Amino acid sequence: MKNVIGVKSMSLDWRQKYIELAKRSIDKPAKWGPDINIAEYLPMKAKDIQVEKFGDILGRVGIDIEDKDRAGSFYQFDSTVVSVVAKQPGIEILSLEDAIDKYGDDIKEYYWNAVRVDTDKYTAVAELKGSGGYFIRVKKGHRIRIPIQACLLMQMQGSLQAPHNIIIAEENSEVSIVTGCTAMRETVGLHAGITEIYVGKHARVNYVMIHNWGEAMHIRPRTGVVVEEEGVFSSHYIAFTKLRTFQSMPVVVLKRNAKAYLSSIIALKGSAIADSGYLLNLEGEGSNGQIISRSITRDRSEIIARAKIVGLAKGVRGHIDCQGLLLSNNSEIITTPILEARFDDVSLTHEAAVGKLSEEKIIWLMARGFSRDEAEAILVRGFMRVELPELPEMLKSMIEQTTRMIAKSVL
Repeated sequence: MKNVIGVKSMSLDWRQKYIELAKRSIDKPAKWGPDINIAEYLPMKAKDIQVEKFGDILGRVGIDIEDKDRAGSFYQFDSTVVSVVAKQPGIEILSLEDAIDKYGDDIKEYYWNAVRVDTDKYTAVAELKGSGGYFIRVKKGHRIRIPIQACLLMQMQGSLQAPHNIIIAEENSEVSIVTGCTAMRETVGLHAGITEIYVGKHARVNYVMIHNWGEAMHIRPRTGVVVEEEGVFSSHYIAFTKLRTFQSMPVVVLKRNAKAYLSSIIALKGSAIADSGYLLNLEGEGSNGQIISRSITRDRSEIIARAKIVGLAKGVRGHIDCQGLLLSNNSEIITTPILEARFDDVSLTHEAAVGKLSEEKIIWLMARGFSRDEAEAILVRGFMRVELPELPEMLKSMIEQTTRMIAKSVL
């Protein structure tokens, strides 16, 4: 991975191969999750691009429309890039189209390398029909202490939102990024966002995603992360919603002595179906990582929580912790932790459990003055609590505030 993107090179012939690969994969179903007909959804320009009108709904997914304590912001409504602002030296924020226009061939090592364009029909449609997406670059040696925020909102009926996002943290840099994704309540649509993240040597990326979709939405994000030597990637995904279907399996690759902490909290209601998880490839000697998942189902919702760690080098360490909480007799949670080792000098472990709220603990809390609803909310909030190692206090507070909101809304 280069430390610095060079000047613009004019030839873009290299893009044609991705178009051809995408065309051949446009009918390829995903490996996991329900299949859907992507032909029913088309990219659309946003009808209303006044950000201030959506302050309340965006606030629920961590977006501050006043940009307070933010190093920069990116807003995309449906297929329309609404606003791009970088407020601090050392960072560059552009739409991907503008980044390609600016850098030309010099961007190609970050384009469809962490995610394959022919993975399935959702990556293919993003290349062939998608538009927008952010390009965030943190320059070598710059430590950005306040987060950058990126907002993706859907409001048009039958809309396809398929942005291609690229994040580059150059050597010895640090950045925190908050992405808030949501849809208006009655929106019917498909979100198939592509995100490629490149963490340089001795760099750190904190990546917080808070999603709250509508009950008629299909969600198919595709994410790939490459963490170079001594780099650190900390990812925290939170989804609370009545969506129709969700399927995602980010792939994180760690080089020598790199680290990753990957957590997810998914709370579903209604008839939502989710099939999600992480794949962590420990490619470099001495690399280590954790996958932590918390799944909550209510009503008739279903979650398959996947997690896989592959030890591909000597001296690697990995741990999976999958926990599920059933809040109704008609909902379902399946956990599938998988460990795979290619060397004998590795340490890979996992734990998994699915259960219901403890009636004994509810009664114990009620005996101390809490109502039943309050007692259940306390226990749900405790269930969702995960470690937040080395995360800035601002992001810890945001995650804790969101879990409190989920505990109230899910019951």
